[in-house]
Amino acid sequence: MEFATLLSLLLALLSAPSGPAKPTSAAANSSLPVDVKQEAALLRDAGAGFAIKRTAHFVVAHNVPSEVADELTARLERTYLSIYRFCEHNRIHVEHPKQRLEAFFFDRREEYDGYGARISFSSPGTFGVYSESSNRSAFLNVHNDLQFVQLHASLVASRENLDQLSKAIARIRDNRTVVELSFSDGRQMRLNKQQAARELNQARRELKRISGQLEDYSDRINRTVIQHETAHQTLYNAGLHRRGSDNPRWLVEGLACLFETPPSAEGAGIAAINRMRLDDFLAAVSGNRESGRVTAEDVGNAIVAGQITSPRDLITHPGLYLQHDGRGAVHYAVTWAFLHYLHRTRTDQLGAFLRAVSDRRPGQRYSAEQELALFERHFGPLDETFLQRWSTYICKLRR
Repeated sequence: MEFATLLSLLLALLSAPSGPAKPTSAAANSSLPVDVKQEAALLRDAGAGFAIKRTAHFVVAHNVPSEVADELTARLERTYLSIYRFCEHNRIHVEHPKQRLEAFFFDRREEYDGYGARISFSSPGTFGVYSESSNRSAFLNVHNDLQFVQLHASLVASRENLDQLSKAIARIRDNRTVVELSFSDGRQMRLNKQQAARELNQARRELKRISGQLEDYSDRINRTVIQHETAHQTLYNAGLHRRGSDNPRWLVEGLACLFETPPSAEGAGIAAINRMRLDDFLAAVSGNRESGRVTAEDVGNAIVAGQITSPRDLITHPGLYLQHDGRGAVHYAVTWAFLHYLHRTRTDQLGAFLRAVSDRRPGQRYSAEQELALFERHFGPLDETFLQRWSTYICKLRR
């Protein structure tokens, strides 16, 4: 089936209501055949010290501990199946790969960065990438990332402090008894029973805080990197994107952001609110205020002040998506908010827009002016009235 026909069917996906998930078809569930030549080529490109791990739909060359590889590949499979389940639930015709999708899983930053250099990808500050030209994904073991290592070390130290305080309290009979304690961070304290109890409560709060930070950091990487890049790879191989075509970058990234929500009973969650991206959006608009309601006026002011990028700039400046710092995260948050709005409120226009994009031929390139003109032909002028309606809708979403 032609790609134009495939994308025209995406209208059904965009307008269909949520409901109980249906089992994936036999084609989506069936394991893809083992290809020893494919695996040999993947190992050859990975380098020495790598092993092959197969799943039903992926083959991964990795040099990470087996339990870490298991964690990654389980998430790859969940994302893959959730996309097919959602498409089938909404009666979207999809293609199925003929062989397992390929991925690398690097244990060390220098290995991952070396791979990035080989494929001309600016990898510093990133943890994963899908290459459209090679049709491969690559990921970095987050457990060896410096920030993760530091958080984990803080967690270990906090647990040790808590253990020492618990043992000290058990030795103190009353407030007249004083014990001397030396902590892993170099602190030394003389405490009576009441003082030790206060320190114990504080240590428990600190342990909970650090544990939450570590969990949030890991979850963010899993969702915004592994699920995001796997969504790219699956969507291209399912036929919802076409390799070699000049697909609008904001559209490609926005669709992947829609699939970052954890797989659930409803599928991949394309219609759900992506809480992580929404929080990033509202934090950027508000200047990271912890409380207070964000309004459409705040969004407009944030665009003028440069706190967030306007949707117009995201459409006309695809190079913005190459930024990997905090500013890059804001671009993705705005992109998710923009596409979520179009998906939920401009379904017919979005379906027609996708069909128009699907008519593009591989190798043809489109200017910024052409991209904006195509958008406005389907959705109307991207003016202050449009932005007001969009920002009002997003600001009313429940956090």
